[in-house]
Amino acid sequence: MKKSNETRSDCLLWGRKLRGFFKAFSDEYRKDYGLKQIDLEILFYLHYNPEASIGEISRNQSLNKGQLSLAMTDLKEMGYIDAVGSEQDKRYQIYHLTPAAEKLWERIVASKMQMRDKLYEGLTDEERATFEKLVRHIGANIDRMLEEKQ
Repeated sequence: MKKSNETRSDCLLWGRKLRGFFKAFSDEYRKDYGLKQIDLEILFYLHYNPEASIGEISRNQSLNKGQLSLAMTDLKEMGYIDAVGSEQDKRYQIYHLTPAAEKLWERIVASKMQMRDKLYEGLTDEERATFEKLVRHIGANIDRMLEEKQ
């Protein structure tokens, strides 16, 4: 029983450590661009999923629709995202990144690369490749499980 509790504690600790690590790298450009954490989550999602509705982002990112809606309005006002009516149902808006988001995205990518280099510090190329393969596999398992639950 103690082993199981230690494992849960380790997972929680790692989750907190990684969030803190990511926050440390994002704080500088978040402040420079006046962004909140939820704004970054939206920008990341839209970068990798070029067109999405609020409902889709909410489901896939586990974000509250009310907070998400407010953040989307802010990002539209800042000029980082735009919306068009869905072709299937005009009641729904489909969001995408604007060209103005590209400069911001370059800064995010530079910070992300710096963060990755720090995270991988001291690992061999083989260890990095193994880690990345495991993360992709675990991520696919999580995606599959979440799809089954919907």
